[in-house]
Amino acid sequence: MTHHAPGNESTRISVCRELPAETRAALARFCRCNGYPYLYSEVLEPLLPQAGLVLALATRDRPWPPRGIGSQTVEAVGIAMTGTEGRAHLTPVLTDFRNATNIGLAGAVTKELLQYLHDGGVPTVGYLVRQGDRALERVLEQAGFAESDLQSSTDYAEYLEYAAKPHKVLESLQLDRLRPGDLLALDLDGRELDRLSAYHFALDAGLRAYLQDSIRYAALLPGLIDLVATLPPGGVPPGTPGPPLEQSQ
Repeated sequence: MTHHAPGNESTRISVCRELPAETRAALARFCRCNGYPYLYSEVLEPLLPQAGLVLALATRDRPWPPRGIGSQTVEAVGIAMTGTEGRAHLTPVLTDFRNATNIGLAGAVTKELLQYLHDGGVPTVGYLVRQGDRALERVLEQAGFAESDLQSSTDYAEYLEYAAKPHKVLESLQLDRLRPGDLLALDLDGRELDRLSAYHFALDAGLRAYLQDSIRYAALLPGLIDLVATLPPGGVPPGTPGPPLEQSQ
């Protein structure tokens, strides 16, 4: 039995577009306790009423009372923003600090989110990666992603989208043949564990500066904006940066 297996046994994973009040409160607490309270109050909360936000949540319920504010604890969350052209822009799975090395949980959340997007007919999923950040590019290439023609920028760096079909990512990470229960129990061989560890830890490290409200150093931007909808009329030709993403430093 692994260190995280007992806790994972009482964790349930769900994917949703609308959150009840107790789940919103739990998500706000999750962001606050992990050092980025602004992510909920300034970004997620305003986006939740929109139809494009999809969240895969790993939660635990208190035994009694089973409902109401405080009845849920968020252990991890994966986020996708579906926008125009059917694209889904991804934010790496965020885990509670207690689950920083819980690869099984991160893998299960990733699987459920990608499977939901695939079943919903989403053609591509993608991450915004700082141009020339080879470590992230390589990890994503190994997971089935490839550079697309979508670009964006901040005041500090240019970002390229790495995109793939959801089912291709599931296959590349071998999540298509692993059951959620196997992932939560970390019943994986060495190669499967290596693959998921590299994917999760690299993306987590790339997003860390953004979560600490320092976009200047962000190697990865969260997928919390409909990039295509924000392009100027006629779009942006390949090789031309998109409009700046307005984020506070």
